[in-house]
Amino acid sequence: MEQLVNFIIRPPRAEYHPEHDLLDQEFMLKGKWYQRKDVEVKNSRGDVLKCSHYVPIVSPEGKPLPCVIYCHGNSGCRADASEAAIILLPSNISVFTLDFSGSGLSGGEHVTLGWNEKDDLKAAVDFLRADGNVSLIGLWGRSMGAVTRFSSCTFTFL
Repeated sequence: MEQLVNFIIRPPRAEYHPEHDLLDQEFMLKGKWYQRKDVEVKNSRGDVLKCSHYVPIVSPEGKPLPCVIYCHGNSGCRADASEAAIILLPSNISVFTLDFSGSGLSGGEHVTLGWNEKDDLKAAVDFLRADGNVSLIGLWGRSMGAVTRFSSCTFTFL
């Protein structure tokens, strides 16, 4: 029974290398240049969350852009957001993605299938709001990330 519990709360972490498995630091899509800004955000429990923000190198009209926060699934990581970035960036929508605590390269020992991850999402939203380069925020969740997204709907940040 203990093995089953550990498999749920401590699934295998996604292993990846940012320089090989994420979109490049600078890249071109449909004739426009974009960049990946890697940042660290602390959640309310003090865990360091590894994050990436995909943005145009030159912001259209110099105005803040809408942003979609990509929330990965159980055993996932921020590398899973590459598809979303490729879809959204040409529409002038930036993409922010993070390794939830206990996942990928972020701190933390356990995943909680959405319970604590909602606090990680709040930390990401607070970071984006403080940055000042984001207008509206949308959420894209897959599996555990979708649960996190729905459990965070009580926030009034959208």
